[in-house]
Amino acid sequence: MYRKLLAALLLVGSTSVLADIQHAQLTFKRGDYEGAIKEFTDLGNAGNISAQLMLGALYSKGGGVPRDDKTAAEWFQKAALQGNIDAQFLLGNLYENSQLPQSYPQAAIWYQKAAQQGMAKAQVRLGHLFSHGLGLKQDYNEAILWYGKAALQNNAEAQYSLGLMYALGKGFPKNDQLAIGWLTKAASQSYADAELLLGDIYLTGAGTDKKPVLAYALYDLAIEHKTTTLKDAIKKRARLANDLSPEQLEYSKQLIAEFKKPGNFSKTIARYLEKSDQMFRFFPNK
Repeated sequence: MYRKLLAALLLVGSTSVLADIQHAQLTFKRGDYEGAIKEFTDLGNAGNISAQLMLGALYSKGGGVPRDDKTAAEWFQKAALQGNIDAQFLLGNLYENSQLPQSYPQAAIWYQKAAQQGMAKAQVRLGHLFSHGLGLKQDYNEAILWYGKAALQNNAEAQYSLGLMYALGKGFPKNDQLAIGWLTKAASQSYADAELLLGDIYLTGAGTDKKPVLAYALYDLAIEHKTTTLKDAIKKRARLANDLSPEQLEYSKQLIAEFKKPGNFSKTIARYLEKSDQMFRFFPNK
């Protein structure tokens, strides 16, 4: 992570500061970690945001120094207090998931600062905290607001979260069609949990006709993309395989191949649904 972060940071700053950051980077690459940390520390103490972010990243990952999330948080906070959006998100993430004592209220504070600056990842985490009442009073309306902002930036996790809320009727009336719409957007980005839930919807016919062939293909994709409930997905695919005819299984494999072509998910599912609707009275359950 620190290499990607440094590459981005090198694009900002004055010429002299940029040269100092580059020198510290070269020192680090040579394996002189102690020297590099000292250079970054001097810059960070002088208020340089790039160095502060770099030190936070190094200490949080144990890059060249032993992992120390407390020290990482101190450096991220220095940059966060200067309004740096990346530091605000990373500090929130440390308070939510790290060696530090977990503090959802602190995580919410820093996520909100980054979310208000438009960071989709922070908006998703803030939506999650509101949805589950973690560090904040549970508020589905606020969760929907922040998920929505991120979803409109094409964030797959936010799109999945909105689809799930519509599917369950949390925060607003249950709406299967809107659930399918948001889940399809997330699934088109290979978001495995969305593929799995979409498969469930097409298998049971919630808000649509039952389409087990499509469900099998979606289960297969969810398994390949490592859904968080992998064992459950494997069982569902196996049970469905026993119910499908050899012809249906072959058709499903063709769908899977089409789904895997870059940028082809939405087009493939739209073509399949159109064809399926046209054929429905002749080939029910296909």
